[in-house]
Amino acid sequence: MKLKIVNKLVFICITGLLLSACQKEVDLQNEGEQGPGSGSNNNVDITGNWKFVGLSADTRVDITVSQSGQNLKAITTSSYSSANNTGTLTVTSNQFIYAGISATVDGEQNVKTYLNGILVDDQTMPYNSAIPSTDLTSDYVRNSNDSLTFTNALLTIPDPNGGNTAPAPTGARISLTGDTLTVVTKSTANTTITQNGVPGQFDARIDGTMKFTRQ
Repeated sequence: MKLKIVNKLVFICITGLLLSACQKEVDLQNEGEQGPGSGSNNNVDITGNWKFVGLSADTRVDITVSQSGQNLKAITTSSYSSANNTGTLTVTSNQFIYAGISATVDGEQNVKTYLNGILVDDQTMPYNSAIPSTDLTSDYVRNSNDSLTFTNALLTIPDPNGGNTAPAPTGARISLTGDTLTVVTKSTANTTITQNGVPGQFDARIDGTMKFTRQ
């Protein structure tokens, strides 16, 4: 099996932003971690108008393909933050309404390739991309003071098969410090893929943080 098969697959999901996909909810409370605002900010009111001021994310994509008795796996990790942030957020009692959300993102991505469990390639390279202006309305349920569940969340993992799968709910933590609202989401995707007739397994995770200031 040639490495170029994975090279075509490995970058499918690195820009896992602003796209509806096959992600499933990650329950932050069940992960045993204390999310932002945990144990504080009682009765926080997040309704109103906000300005988008920043985004950061850590992603991991594992792609495994098997052919002719060979097992090839590529693990891509990336970490990036945004600049040139524009756009607004309006929060109602049950919706996040995003308007003109846009940014540039800069960071690094590392790709490790394994053949039958042996590391055969390890590359780190800069990662730069632009998020086009995006409008989106996302319904949410307020589970507790600092926990939300989104439908059609803004930060998601794209369907690697290029489909239009309806998004699953996405869990989020929120905190309010002064005039800054922080929204933390964690999403995963696990599915099978086919590229040039070669089947494979796709596993991905994105941990994203968005920040807004009250207008």
